[in-house]
Amino acid sequence: MASTHGELRHVPLGSTFTPEVPLGPTRDILITCHASASGKGKLHGSPECGTLRSAASVKELDIPFGEAVERLCTSCRWPLPTNSPILPLGAAVIEVDSLRVWLDRKPLDEEDFEAERDAADALATGEYPPRATDPSDEEEDDDDRYEQRERYDRARNVRYRRHEHWRRLHSYLTRSIEAVAEYPFLAPWADGLQSRLSAVLDQERRAFAALVRPDRLLEAAAVRVLPAPQFTPNPAFAGLGTEAEKAFRRAWHEWSHRAIWSWRRLEDHDFAVYTVVSDAFERRRKGKPEAHAAFDQLTADWIRQAREETSSSASAPWQLVAVKAPALPRTHYSEPERDTLTEWEASVIATYQVAFNRNAGTAALLVPHLIAEQLLTCASADMPVQPLTPDGNALPVETLLEQWDHGRLTRS
Repeated sequence: MASTHGELRHVPLGSTFTPEVPLGPTRDILITCHASASGKGKLHGSPECGTLRSAASVKELDIPFGEAVERLCTSCRWPLPTNSPILPLGAAVIEVDSLRVWLDRKPLDEEDFEAERDAADALATGEYPPRATDPSDEEEDDDDRYEQRERYDRARNVRYRRHEHWRRLHSYLTRSIEAVAEYPFLAPWADGLQSRLSAVLDQERRAFAALVRPDRLLEAAAVRVLPAPQFTPNPAFAGLGTEAEKAFRRAWHEWSHRAIWSWRRLEDHDFAVYTVVSDAFERRRKGKPEAHAAFDQLTADWIRQAREETSSSASAPWQLVAVKAPALPRTHYSEPERDTLTEWEASVIATYQVAFNRNAGTAALLVPHLIAEQLLTCASADMPVQPLTPDGNALPVETLLEQWDHGRLTRS
């Protein structure tokens, strides 16, 4: 396998491949190693390795990869041609072996569990401390208000960390599955790691789902089917002048778009409407309080309509839907992760999952009708979605999920 120096890659074979890793057809590929004159001991990728300094002499050997793997120095790098089959196999092995990072981690202690229980209790009321409804509550001292804000900040952080960790574990598992699909002979070695990580992944999914309210996911889906409201002139809009209708349409767009794809209460999106009205007024103040009050009432009306829609659809049969959630896009160095799934989509998958096919990375969800329609109509473009029970098929859900050919699925 001749190559020039410019076509070489130096890779740490000894720290990537261990004797239990299947090598497939690469085991017969000759690799150039360096060893002490006796030929015993570790094999090195370079004669300059520090452990060879005490050797009286060093000799070069061409050894089949499968014979050498047990003796490879874990500190050395081997120069391999860029077209060597060992390189992509090594990348696949790393994808699988990286699962070890997430296994056998220190379990949560009672203090951690208490923090999660408190986070669930807090988030059940909303994203922020409830607003005072009794005038006497406004006399609450600054320390109490500060503690309440801190409590809700902690709760949101707990949910964010659970969501982030669940998605990251899912991504690692997905990539390892894709790696094994490229090299099926790795399956017996990878199966144990993937099985263990699947159990950890399911624990994380359940922990995240415990911090999300299913009723809010359903109300979000109800917002999607509401007709766009029609603008009606209102004396309270006088301060907006000719910008009133434009502000109205923008407020609806901002509020509804955020509500549809969120895990929050519908009321927690009112700041988007407040911002639209404030921006429309710019520096002007006349008529601003009246406009804000009118838009608050509009938002309350939209919320009421969404909840009426939720109630009217309550009798609709739930649907079994199959999804294949995408892995997180790869990032470089300190680049932040960007999840292509919305908060709503991730929450729906975590909350309503009833089966998971590890080898295919697919999940079956049993969801209310409104949620099924939103998934099937406008889920993320890189997430295949399809009804899982066509023509009244009564096979077990695990069997249906195994038979689902998402690779052939095309979505408009």
